[in-house]
Amino acid sequence: MATCIICHLGIIEGVDSSHNCPNGHLAHTDCLKEWLLHSSNCPLCREPYPNEVLDEFKDFIKLREDEKLATLDSELKKEELKKMEVIASKMTFLKFIESINILINEQEYDYALSRLELHEDSNLSNKKEQDILFLKGKINYMRGRFDLAINHLFKLVKEKYNYPDGFLYLGKAYEALGLDDKAKWAYERIN
Repeated sequence: MATCIICHLGIIEGVDSSHNCPNGHLAHTDCLKEWLLHSSNCPLCREPYPNEVLDEFKDFIKLREDEKLATLDSELKKEELKKMEVIASKMTFLKFIESINILINEQEYDYALSRLELHEDSNLSNKKEQDILFLKGKINYMRGRFDLAINHLFKLVKEKYNYPDGFLYLGKAYEALGLDDKAKWAYERIN
């Protein structure tokens, strides 16, 4: 009994459908279909299969290529959608920050803080959360709550050491409490 050069299982004459390469190497029809998706040469001797054999599987190969293209297209669309969602999220956050800055300029500190509290998720590695901590510290400094300002700003600079505005307001808050040595420490870290 002959064996398939691709799967190495027996080929039962009269039961299994098979094809030969130009050198007489047998392969199951189903095994050959899958093989031809990757190469049009015999897996054993590397001789090209005749055009008659390739033509027989032309529709199957085209179907598989179309499926692959459809899958790639679907993945690209999903990726584009994710990118658009990220951009939309960033735009929404920038609008949110803009509205907080407007509230700060109008001295609506309590309302600005309450809006910031609703937006917090305590992930300080996230740029958004760092910006929220900074704004909380800045607002508390501006409304004279230097202890709360120090609390928020110190959390911020401890996590994100390169945040010059955080050190600036931290220094101002320390200075307002008469802690000149700590204020000096904060001012020295402004880039």
